[in-house]
Amino acid sequence: MHLKDSSYPYARQTSASRSNARSSFLERARRNVAAQVLFPHPLSWWRTRRPENFKEVDIYIARHLLTKSAIIGEPHWHLGAAGNGPIAINVAWRANKRCGASLVSVDVAMTAVLCIALEGNVEAKLFLAAILQQRSDVDHTCGALSDSWLDFTPPWA
Repeated sequence: MHLKDSSYPYARQTSASRSNARSSFLERARRNVAAQVLFPHPLSWWRTRRPENFKEVDIYIARHLLTKSAIIGEPHWHLGAAGNGPIAINVAWRANKRCGASLVSVDVAMTAVLCIALEGNVEAKLFLAAILQQRSDVDHTCGALSDSWLDFTPPWA
Protein backbone atom coordinates (compact mmCIF):
# COMPACT_ATOMS: atom_id res chain seq x y z
CA MET A 1 0.00 0.00 0.00
CA HIS A 2 1.35 3.40 -0.95
CA LEU A 3 1.24 6.42 1.29
CA LYS A 4 -0.74 8.42 -1.28
CA ASP A 5 -3.49 5.82 -1.36
CA SER A 6 -3.86 5.36 2.37
CA SER A 7 -6.15 7.18 4.71
CA TYR A 8 -3.18 7.77 6.99
CA PRO A 9 -3.57 11.34 8.34
CA TYR A 10 0.11 12.17 8.06
CA ALA A 11 0.44 11.27 4.39
CA ARG A 12 2.83 13.31 2.32
CA GLN A 13 1.62 16.71 1.26
CA THR A 14 1.52 17.63 -2.36
CA SER A 15 3.59 20.56 -3.51
CA ALA A 16 0.41 22.66 -3.92
CA SER A 17 -0.72 22.05 -0.34
CA ARG A 18 2.79 22.80 0.94
CA SER A 19 2.78 26.03 -1.04
CA ASN A 20 -0.61 27.04 0.42
CA ALA A 21 0.51 26.22 3.95
CA ARG A 22 3.71 28.21 3.48
CA SER A 23 1.93 31.27 2.08
CA SER A 24 -0.63 31.12 4.90
CA PHE A 25 2.22 31.00 7.43
CA LEU A 26 3.99 33.93 5.77
CA GLU A 27 0.78 35.99 5.76
CA ARG A 28 0.32 35.42 9.48
CA ALA A 29 3.98 36.21 10.15
CA ARG A 30 3.86 39.46 8.19
CA ARG A 31 0.82 40.83 9.98
CA ASN A 32 1.60 43.66 12.32
CA VAL A 33 -0.15 42.63 15.52
CA ALA A 34 0.32 44.00 18.99
CA ALA A 35 1.84 41.58 21.47
CA GLN A 36 1.05 41.78 25.13
CA VAL A 37 3.59 40.41 27.57
CA LEU A 38 1.79 39.45 30.73
CA PHE A 39 4.79 38.17 32.63
CA PRO A 40 7.84 40.43 32.39
CA HIS A 41 11.20 38.96 33.23
CA PRO A 42 12.01 39.00 36.95
CA LEU A 43 15.01 41.25 36.33
CA SER A 44 12.68 43.99 35.10
CA TRP A 45 10.17 43.69 37.96
CA TRP A 46 11.75 46.58 39.88
CA ARG A 47 10.87 49.02 37.08
CA THR A 48 7.59 47.51 35.87
CA ARG A 49 5.57 46.30 38.85
CA ARG A 50 3.90 48.18 41.66
CA PRO A 51 4.96 47.05 45.14
CA GLU A 52 1.47 45.94 46.15
CA ASN A 53 1.42 43.50 43.20
CA PHE A 54 4.27 41.44 44.64
CA LYS A 55 3.82 38.26 46.62
CA GLU A 56 6.28 36.68 48.99
CA VAL A 57 7.07 33.94 46.46
CA ASP A 58 8.37 36.61 44.06
CA ILE A 59 11.30 37.21 46.42
CA TYR A 60 12.29 33.55 46.11
CA ILE A 61 11.95 33.61 42.33
CA ALA A 62 14.13 36.70 42.01
CA ARG A 63 16.71 35.41 44.50
CA HIS A 64 16.96 32.13 42.62
CA LEU A 65 17.66 34.06 39.44
CA LEU A 66 20.26 36.20 41.23
CA THR A 67 22.16 33.11 42.38
CA LYS A 68 22.81 32.35 38.72
CA SER A 69 24.09 35.84 37.85
CA ALA A 70 27.08 38.02 38.53
CA ILE A 71 28.19 41.59 37.96
CA ILE A 72 31.67 41.92 36.52
CA GLY A 73 33.95 44.03 38.72
CA GLU A 74 31.88 43.48 41.86
CA PRO A 75 33.66 40.80 43.95
CA HIS A 76 31.17 40.99 46.83
CA TRP A 77 28.11 40.80 44.62
CA HIS A 78 27.09 37.40 45.97
CA LEU A 79 26.62 38.93 49.44
CA GLY A 80 24.29 41.61 48.07
CA ALA A 81 22.36 39.02 46.07
CA ALA A 82 21.98 36.91 49.21
CA GLY A 83 20.36 39.76 51.14
CA ASN A 84 23.05 42.03 52.57
CA GLY A 85 21.35 45.41 52.23
CA PRO A 86 24.32 47.82 52.35
CA ILE A 87 26.32 45.80 49.81
CA ALA A 88 23.35 45.42 47.46
CA ILE A 89 22.62 49.15 47.61
CA ASN A 90 26.28 50.09 47.00
CA VAL A 91 26.56 47.71 44.04
CA ALA A 92 23.32 49.09 42.57
CA TRP A 93 24.49 52.66 43.14
CA ARG A 94 27.74 51.98 41.29
CA ALA A 95 25.90 50.18 38.47
CA ASN A 96 23.53 53.14 38.03
CA LYS A 97 26.38 55.66 38.20
CA ARG A 98 28.61 53.86 35.69
CA CYS A 99 28.61 55.57 32.29
CA GLY A 100 27.66 53.24 29.50
CA ALA A 101 26.50 50.55 31.88
CA SER A 102 24.20 48.05 30.28
CA LEU A 103 20.63 47.90 31.45
CA VAL A 104 21.18 44.24 32.30
CA SER A 105 23.77 45.00 34.98
CA VAL A 106 21.51 47.72 36.40
CA ASP A 107 18.56 45.30 36.35
CA VAL A 108 20.54 42.60 38.14
CA ALA A 109 21.76 45.00 40.83
CA MET A 110 18.36 46.62 41.30
CA THR A 111 16.67 43.21 41.56
CA ALA A 112 18.79 42.50 44.63
CA VAL A 113 17.67 45.83 46.10
CA LEU A 114 14.08 44.96 45.19
CA CYS A 115 14.26 41.71 47.16
CA ILE A 116 15.60 43.52 50.20
CA ALA A 117 12.93 46.23 49.90
CA LEU A 118 10.22 43.58 49.68
CA GLU A 119 11.57 42.11 52.90
CA GLY A 120 10.87 45.45 54.60
CA ASN A 121 14.27 47.21 54.56
CA VAL A 122 13.57 50.96 54.70
CA GLU A 123 16.88 52.01 53.13
CA ALA A 124 16.30 49.69 50.18
CA LYS A 125 12.79 51.09 49.65
CA LEU A 126 14.12 54.67 49.71
CA PHE A 127 16.97 53.80 47.32
CA LEU A 128 14.56 52.04 44.97
CA ALA A 129 12.23 55.05 45.02
CA ALA A 130 15.14 57.42 44.32
CA ILE A 131 16.45 55.40 41.37
CA LEU A 132 12.94 55.07 39.93
CA GLN A 133 12.51 58.83 40.24
CA GLN A 134 15.80 59.37 38.36
CA ARG A 135 14.60 56.99 35.66
CA SER A 136 11.29 58.81 35.27
CA ASP A 137 12.93 61.17 32.76
CA VAL A 138 13.45 58.23 30.41
CA ASP A 139 10.51 56.01 31.41
CA HIS A 140 7.43 57.91 32.56
CA THR A 141 5.90 54.94 34.39
CA CYS A 142 8.80 54.96 36.85
CA GLY A 143 7.61 58.22 38.46
CA ALA A 144 4.37 56.65 39.69
CA LEU A 145 6.23 53.54 40.81
CA SER A 146 8.66 55.69 42.77
CA ASP A 147 5.89 57.27 44.81
CA SER A 148 4.28 53.91 45.55
CA TRP A 149 7.46 52.57 47.22
CA LEU A 150 7.57 55.39 49.77
CA ASP A 151 4.55 54.21 51.75
CA PHE A 152 4.68 50.47 51.03
CA THR A 153 4.77 48.00 53.89
CA PRO A 154 4.96 44.34 52.87
CA PRO A 155 2.25 42.27 54.58
CA TRP A 156 4.59 39.29 55.08
CA ALA A 157 7.43 41.24 56.74
